[in-house]
Amino acid sequence: MYVLNTAEWISLVSALATVGGVGVVWYQTGNISKQLKLQNFSDYTKRYQEIILHFPEDINNPQFVLTGRKDYNITMRYMRAYFDICYEEWYLHSHNLLDDETWTAWQSGMKTAFSKPAFKQAWEIVRKDSQFGSKFENFMAGLVDA
Repeated sequence: MYVLNTAEWISLVSALATVGGVGVVWYQTGNISKQLKLQNFSDYTKRYQEIILHFPEDINNPQFVLTGRKDYNITMRYMRAYFDICYEEWYLHSHNLLDDETWTAWQSGMKTAFSKPAFKQAWEIVRKDSQFGSKFENFMAGLVDA
């Protein structure tokens, strides 16, 4: 039977400690990743809520007409903010900086918004005086046409 000498014991303990340390780092990295995803989702949700709280009460009305409203300017200000968030979310997804589950939830929300006349009307105005790039504009066209 072979007996380890002191140097071999030290090497073995060092190797085991290294493996254990790598395991702890791997576990902590996973936790940090989850926390960052949750924080990112929470930040966007907060921004989204701040925007929609400033929309007019009848924003979801199928007969909504944007032009000629007394609250046109404030509504458009928040519509622009909403479209900016849509762009940011699309950008993060298109550059693989957002997990598919979160993107699916956000994209579903965009589809719901664009099923309403108010959002379609506002996008037609914003896209004429803003530059988001053709890829994003094509993505948005798909939402409008859906």
